[in-house]
Amino acid sequence: MYRIIIGLLCCSIFASQAQNIDVIAFEYPPYLTQHRADQGEAVALLQRAFAYSALSPEITFINSSAVQNHLANNDWCLSFFPPQKPTKQHLQIILDDKKIPLTLFRLAEPQVFIGNELADKVIAHLPMAVDDRKVRSFTDFGATLKLVDTIEQGVSLLLAQKVDYIYGDQEAINVASQKLNFPAILLQDSAMVFYRFPIAVWLNTQCASAAAIESHLRQQQYSIHSF
Repeated sequence: MYRIIIGLLCCSIFASQAQNIDVIAFEYPPYLTQHRADQGEAVALLQRAFAYSALSPEITFINSSAVQNHLANNDWCLSFFPPQKPTKQHLQIILDDKKIPLTLFRLAEPQVFIGNELADKVIAHLPMAVDDRKVRSFTDFGATLKLVDTIEQGVSLLLAQKVDYIYGDQEAINVASQKLNFPAILLQDSAMVFYRFPIAVWLNTQCASAAAIESHLRQQQYSIHSF
């Protein structure tokens, strides 16, 4: 009973002293989404990182095509969308050991899909992959890149045969296919994995709460990368 009372008192103190932290997010289910109570796996991990602290993440979803302009204004604190060109004022906080493999997806064919068949192909990808060196290298092999706001939009274009491939991950493809009532099993992923990215959030060290955020996360022993 004593522990329960202390716990309730601590929660009451944290609630009364809570400091809201603005966090930029974009629609990328199942990791980030406005359509789930927990707002996605990545948000749930972020909330866990600040549990029992005086810092309270407040998530704002922005269209992925407009996020980069928002970040360029430097009026942000935390963002799931990476800065276009990270500098020493940006820190990347790794929220989980899990790394998400990115491959190419196409409409299923009998032949094995290696992923190096790029000449004259159109590849749909999200804005966050614009500066991915692997994505840029696709054009070196004759591919054309098509920017989309969501993986669901990419799947729609693939089904309409307006693109040849989607650059993404299996879980996001599964969610998008389900929304479109299309069996994900009819989409074929490449044997080649082009990148494995961590679930992470970016900290702008110029924001007013940056020192408190960094201090708390370091105390919690989160992995923090500088540039």
